[in-house]
Amino acid sequence: MIKIINHKKSRNNLEIARKRRKISSRWAFYFTAVIFLVAIVFALFFSDFLSITSIKISGLDKLEEKSIRNTIEEKLKGKYFKMVNKNSLILLQKAEIEKALQDNFKRVENVWIKKVFPNGLRITVKERVLTMLICDSLKCYVLNERGEAYGSDNFSAEDLEGENLVVLSDVTGARISTENNPLEDDFRKFILKLASNVEDETGIVLKKQYETPSRMSGDLKVETEDGWKIYFSENVGMEKEMLMLRTVLGHKIEKERQKDLEYIDLRIANKVFYKFKEGTERMAETENIIVPEVKKEDKKKK
Repeated sequence: MIKIINHKKSRNNLEIARKRRKISSRWAFYFTAVIFLVAIVFALFFSDFLSITSIKISGLDKLEEKSIRNTIEEKLKGKYFKMVNKNSLILLQKAEIEKALQDNFKRVENVWIKKVFPNGLRITVKERVLTMLICDSLKCYVLNERGEAYGSDNFSAEDLEGENLVVLSDVTGARISTENNPLEDDFRKFILKLASNVEDETGIVLKKQYETPSRMSGDLKVETEDGWKIYFSENVGMEKEMLMLRTVLGHKIEKERQKDLEYIDLRIANKVFYKFKEGTERMAETENIIVPEVKKEDKKKK
């Protein structure tokens, strides 16, 4: 009887010991887990393990890397809640940096930011390509390579002067909207190619100030560096007008008399009107001009 009682006591003691070991093990696990989590939190948010120390910037053309870098580093300074460093890779707010760059540098069109573990950033910047200025009665706008308009006050005077852009003035003064492209693509491309084509074909240098009677007309009035004007029309076509201009200069107007011109008008196909200062308007027929065919291979190259 005594042996049975002792045996039961022994079993109970073993059960109690086993339960105590389970509880101890459980508390040990919880304690270890808490320590591990604390270590993780400390490493991620409070240590320098994920602090951003390397910033690589690409895609810049006109903008200075130093200015871009300074803006990014300024956004990474300080702490959140006076406790956590802002320059932690895990806490990096991409949108904040993108907005700061686009606000501070109007030439920045897009920004792509990639985190590189454990402490690097790769930042790719796409700059706006400025192609020309277009002005209404109140304001000038910059056009990019897609013909989209931005207020010129978004860019510094130094930026715009350095670009040496063509300036197109609409003499009607019709207001320009940035919601839609203010010029038809064909007319815009015609304007952008005009100066180089004229110089290549005739040696005549055009000033950068162009005028149009209406943005829908396709017509341009451009002054040469010698002070006389040429009237163009996108509807006639660049190649045709270059042939007309070459012909009238080669056969009707001697080179030494070009300085006495008031204007040459190329806006009607095969008919060139021209006028000397203190003279009457004259007309030259150019209907015999044949535009050479452009080979398919040449078109592909273009």
